[in-house]
Amino acid sequence: MRAALYVWRATAQRSWRTVLTVALIGGLFGAVALGAVAGARRTGSAYGRYLAAAKASDAFVNVPGMLPGMAATRPIKLIEALPGIAASDAYIGLNANPVVAGRIRDSFLTNSLTGSFDGAYFTRDRMTVLAGRLPRLDATREIALSPGIARLFGVGVGGLVTYQFYRQNPVTYQSTPGQRLTFRVTGIVDKPPVLVDQSDEQDGGVLPPGATRQLLPYYVFSWVGVRLDHGTAGIGALQHHLTSLAATVQRHESAAIRQQDVGLSFAVARQDIVRSEVRQAIGPQVVALAVFGAIAALAMLILAGQGLAQLISRAAQDVSVLRALGGSRVQTALAACLPGVAAVLGATILAVTGAIALSPLAPVGQVRQFDPARGFQADGLVLGAGSALLAAILLAVLAVLGARATRPVSRPDRERPSAVARAAAAAGLSAPAVVASRNALEPGSGQQAVPVRATLLGSIAAVTAVIAAAVFGASLTGLVSHPVRYGWNWQILIQAEGGYGNFSPGVMNRLVGGQPTVAAWSSFGFSQLTIGNRVVPVLGLQRDRGSLEPPTTSGRAITDNGQIELGAVTLRQMGKKVGDTILVGRRPYRRPLTISGVVTLPSFGVAISQHVSLGQGAMLSEPALLAAQGLTSRGLQSALESSQAAPSAVAIDLVPGTSAAQRGAFVHRITSANPDGTPGGTYQLGLHHARAAAIVNATQMGGQPLALALGLAAAAMLSLALTVLTSVRRRRRELALLKTLGMTRRQLRAIVAWQTTLTLVIALVVGVPLGVAAGRWAWGGFAGSLGVAPVTVVPALLLAAGCAAVLLAGNLLASFPAAMAARTPAAGTLRTE
Repeated sequence: MRAALYVWRATAQRSWRTVLTVALIGGLFGAVALGAVAGARRTGSAYGRYLAAAKASDAFVNVPGMLPGMAATRPIKLIEALPGIAASDAYIGLNANPVVAGRIRDSFLTNSLTGSFDGAYFTRDRMTVLAGRLPRLDATREIALSPGIARLFGVGVGGLVTYQFYRQNPVTYQSTPGQRLTFRVTGIVDKPPVLVDQSDEQDGGVLPPGATRQLLPYYVFSWVGVRLDHGTAGIGALQHHLTSLAATVQRHESAAIRQQDVGLSFAVARQDIVRSEVRQAIGPQVVALAVFGAIAALAMLILAGQGLAQLISRAAQDVSVLRALGGSRVQTALAACLPGVAAVLGATILAVTGAIALSPLAPVGQVRQFDPARGFQADGLVLGAGSALLAAILLAVLAVLGARATRPVSRPDRERPSAVARAAAAAGLSAPAVVASRNALEPGSGQQAVPVRATLLGSIAAVTAVIAAAVFGASLTGLVSHPVRYGWNWQILIQAEGGYGNFSPGVMNRLVGGQPTVAAWSSFGFSQLTIGNRVVPVLGLQRDRGSLEPPTTSGRAITDNGQIELGAVTLRQMGKKVGDTILVGRRPYRRPLTISGVVTLPSFGVAISQHVSLGQGAMLSEPALLAAQGLTSRGLQSALESSQAAPSAVAIDLVPGTSAAQRGAFVHRITSANPDGTPGGTYQLGLHHARAAAIVNATQMGGQPLALALGLAAAAMLSLALTVLTSVRRRRRELALLKTLGMTRRQLRAIVAWQTTLTLVIALVVGVPLGVAAGRWAWGGFAGSLGVAPVTVVPALLLAAGCAAVLLAGNLLASFPAAMAARTPAAGTLRTE
């Protein structure tokens, strides 16, 4: 040990720059690797922390409206008193419309005004404050607004907003104007549930309990958030108790209005389904971060390994001297490895420190603004186990290199000439090209050994990663910019009351059918059906003209009432394939349907409920949907049944050449006619309101894959330049001989340029096809996990430009070693050698 330390101290001045370089490169990429993996864990757990901080409910129970003969708050208290409920809070819907610039806005998208009854949105299922603060619980003229409603009013924190309130008759459902009140905005907030599909996002205003108690005459519905003793496992028992409670309340209501069978029920919105969909939407970002971390870790191992190989090779002369002086093999190996050990320890410390410094950047994506734990954090598992693993691998590589460098030499090394170098010579290429091919592919031996193989492998790995990232990024951009790939296969979509209202077929046919600007249109109904052994959200398709429908990605579209298409994720979960038969519907209406294809479903339907979304759900004909529920056209006269199955959305394509003004007039004609029977209830659902949460998250990924891969490529180019520089230094004697034999400075620079170019050309020839294949594979898995159309985009022009940029960048970085080679002093170098 003493001998090894003595040798290290004696040679430290010569090797400290390389030690520092290896430590910095290893620390930089190690920090990115550990930070990315820790960020993936933090992103994946952020939603759970949000739910805990918000005190999220297990389920919400709906009270459908004012019940005749009963106080508005009585059903809420009856529900909160049911067995199995550990805690509860309720909010009520108020019958009010915003007044903007003196004009009442009655659109379904903007007229949501809710009031906290006993703490909902404030103490439980808390809103997330984006700006300002929450209203005081006892305040009567304070309000919180969602960002969309704040933009509608054109106000911020501290502004004033006005609402027109209406009283609703619980028997006739007629509304009469009431008070017009003004409130001060204390905060801009996001209401739960958050991170859901855009069609499920709730825009509106929220009043505190103090204001709500004064506005109970304008009550129209309520939702009771409940925390159950047994979590979501207790929902079945809750539904049983609600059925009994509904029967009791229905008898009271029937007696009050002297009418039988009013069809009362308390619907339950399970939050575990919503949370599962949110976690599924966050999942791709978590996986992407973990993959990026793995790529950065691979880069660290390759680049740091190259640096360690250079440190070992620099110690070759010292090793031979120490062995000649009687040092043992262990002593010489330790002396050769000590600089590398220092570099690995430095890299590990820098990696851990850097990962902690990067921790405030996590979590990533939309979930970031809802995570209650922000700032610097140290993930003990990732930083401890990850740094130990990376350090152990590097030390193992160092030990192998040290053992090889100090092994006894029984006979002189016979360097095998490169086949490429022989071919270059046979082809009659110039002397610089022949020498460069040998320098690029032959590592040499003894003190002239250069880690060319490691450099070549690192360059190939970098090119592969960059190409794969470019293919993945281009495919991601193509997905986001082509709505048809995530199910949006039409120009216009008209919806009724978030899927809770329904169109009159005759009215909609009069408004849309036969119009000269309409090229094709279809109607959609939404419900949930038992398919196989699972309850699955479904879309009922009715082709009114043409074949306007969500795209089929494999198999074929449904052609009759005996067929069904499934989303990719649902098909995989059921273990079925195209062509199989599956049972659909509830008893006694269950019947077999044939799976005709895989469909990419859009992410909308009945809002704040389990509806079709990317990869999730099924599509069948509207008659098949009705039959599976035991409904007929006559049965749809019941408002309760109608809300479950009849069409509530219409997709329309216009003829080519239709102007924007004609399109706007056409949409206004439909929505102003109130085809669902509710003023303001029919509206156009724009694409920016109907993207799935997974698509929004994927959009925010942006250029992350390409940015990390470009960082890896930059490091590989730097490593290549360092390797070329090492080659120039190790082969000074050879360069001096070449100069003595008549080579000019220009030819010596050409040797370095040829060496760099050949290395990069080999890396591109091997790495480009590998990268395209890897990119296709990665995108196919990503698209399959989302349930979108698996269209892979290979940006040929971008790849060609990138290859040219790699060659140019590599030669620019190699210009300094080339200049050094040209300045090699022939006489002095040969004399010292």
